[in-house]
Amino acid sequence: MNYLKLAFLVLFVIPSVVMGQKVINSNFLGNWANSGTGAWEYGFYEDGAVAFSDFWKYKRVGFGKKRMEVVLENGNQTIELKIKQGKNGNISIARDGAKGEVFRPCDGKDFVAWVGDDTVSFSRPLVITDTVTIRGYIRNLDKVILPALRGYTFTCSYNGLLEEDDGEIVVPVDSSGRFTLRFTVSAPQRVGLAWGRMWKNIIVEPGETVLLYADASDWKAVPNVSKEEMINGKKDVLFMGKNARFHQEYTCFPYPLWMRDMYELREIAHSDMEFLRLAEADYLKSVVCFDSICGKYPNLSKRCKVAIENEWKYRFAATLMQNRFNLGRRQKFEPEYMEYVDSHFSVNEPLCYFITQHFSTFLRDYTSYVDHQKFRYVDGVGVVYIPDDRFYEALRRLKEGGRFEELTTEDIAICENINRKILDLSRRQTTDTSAFQTVVADKSMLYGKVNAYRSVPEVREQEEVITREYELLLYDTLVPDLLLKELCYAQLFMTGMEYDHKPLLPGMMKLADARISNPILNRKVKQASAVYQKIADKKLAYEASLIDVGQFSHISDADSLWQALIEPYRGNVILFDFWGSWCEPCKDMLALMGDIEKVFENEKVIFMYFAYSSPEETWKNVIKEFDLTGKNIVHYNLPPLQQQMIIEKMEVRGYPTYKIIDKAGNVTSRVLRYPLRPQSVINEIKAELERE
Repeated sequence: MNYLKLAFLVLFVIPSVVMGQKVINSNFLGNWANSGTGAWEYGFYEDGAVAFSDFWKYKRVGFGKKRMEVVLENGNQTIELKIKQGKNGNISIARDGAKGEVFRPCDGKDFVAWVGDDTVSFSRPLVITDTVTIRGYIRNLDKVILPALRGYTFTCSYNGLLEEDDGEIVVPVDSSGRFTLRFTVSAPQRVGLAWGRMWKNIIVEPGETVLLYADASDWKAVPNVSKEEMINGKKDVLFMGKNARFHQEYTCFPYPLWMRDMYELREIAHSDMEFLRLAEADYLKSVVCFDSICGKYPNLSKRCKVAIENEWKYRFAATLMQNRFNLGRRQKFEPEYMEYVDSHFSVNEPLCYFITQHFSTFLRDYTSYVDHQKFRYVDGVGVVYIPDDRFYEALRRLKEGGRFEELTTEDIAICENINRKILDLSRRQTTDTSAFQTVVADKSMLYGKVNAYRSVPEVREQEEVITREYELLLYDTLVPDLLLKELCYAQLFMTGMEYDHKPLLPGMMKLADARISNPILNRKVKQASAVYQKIADKKLAYEASLIDVGQFSHISDADSLWQALIEPYRGNVILFDFWGSWCEPCKDMLALMGDIEKVFENEKVIFMYFAYSSPEETWKNVIKEFDLTGKNIVHYNLPPLQQQMIIEKMEVRGYPTYKIIDKAGNVTSRVLRYPLRPQSVINEIKAELERE
């Protein structure tokens, strides 16, 4: 008996070595949830353990009959665990001398019957900025056979506070299946997690640490499984951390594949209201699914129910407002359509901006739809039409501030009245020139004198400020909540900078400070302005790439213009790129062109860029940002009429448009894909170079 006891004790203190050796009794391998709470707290694997949202090495492991003692190590920290086998496959775990608790085997393939209610609400957004840490362990990664599934990276994509903040983080997964990534958030934020052929969406909060477990043996790929199985099939995914319950429940809800998008619905709907009813039927199916799951699991956490209910609701809402892109010349929906939207959805849901994917889309498209009607509610006046020309208001403000003493307020008022009548005649498409002459009458010299101020920089800046004030008025009218209103303000300033590709001028910065009081949003706007200021201050590496188009001003027909533009480059293969500084896909493609240009920098190849409807300063700043200058690069920013000639000559049907011109100056029939696949562009250019 003494010998047996001695043998037991000796066996119990056999030291474990480092991670990588299989040292755990198979009875204790796997994931274990606390039976008292339902929470996953421990995972024991062949090469290490997880606990307290972190990875641990086995420092020492000892075995006895139906028991095990383990010392886990993480840096300077250690945990001592005494583990015993219990009944029905359960185990007891006592940590650091405390009383043992019962744990049961667990997986993440379905909802867990959590103990008790979780009434925690989402944290208040835009109060603090803090780091989110996501650690992960992908088990059985070494057993994945299909090459398409052996992607040793983990991707976290996120919708930022503002559209310009959207992005993704890609980190490597090490050979043991582990990874760690960190990023900062200032509000509850929905993020997408993707690895192999699995993806999950969760909502993280500032300061949170999440540990994710997944089993790579669950990875499947089409055509081996259906799309439904690949997306909504049960998979072993677990979460650990303070919000683990919420994450687990949220990810167990199915993705509503039955909800058709705008493109699918427009193919079968013959009217606005038919489109609405089809989308509504899809949404009501989601409501039935949601109610069924809530009925089966009545103590689902408050955050989970709020997040899922609003995610599906505002997906429906976003689809309805996306339908505005199918209006064409009609401009407006049928009255019943917008009555339905207004009675079922609200643009005043600040929390939904952060925790759903689709609310921001709904908000953007709803406000844009209203904006395109060109009407505003003005305090004390009511709903009025706001004209596009802010020039005369800018003049008045500057004069009131002490500028332009040579102008009288009466001069400005007379010219504004003339301009209003001219605009009215233009809207009515009047072709009688005498009607315009009658409007101007004997004030033509005054009208010309006052309108000369349009080119004065401070007038243009003041016009921009006034325009932005009217744009902000849209959100003042539609969005009562201050935080959501300021988010809309900030988005407007950020979008404006991206569109203009230039920093905020002093007047615009003053307006931003006056309207955006939230320090986090205010700081984001100023940081973006600083980025564009840095671009504006940048010197062009090769100024000769920007061609002086004044030399072509005398040319009035498309063929002659085209020949003059390409004449200096005959004998070279030319890549023709027609783009616009306002066009996001164009700029996305320009960002990829640098690597293609380098391939041919010593070849007889010219990269010829034509800008369309792009202001001079904005045009130059885009070129500076992407470093698109060099000896084999030329840029043209022609006057509007000549731009139109090139559009017709080169049969431009969209932006960007690419064509290859042969050495003789002829447009080839080569089909060019966007530079998202740079090698295909490179191959086409090489093929043309080699052609005799």
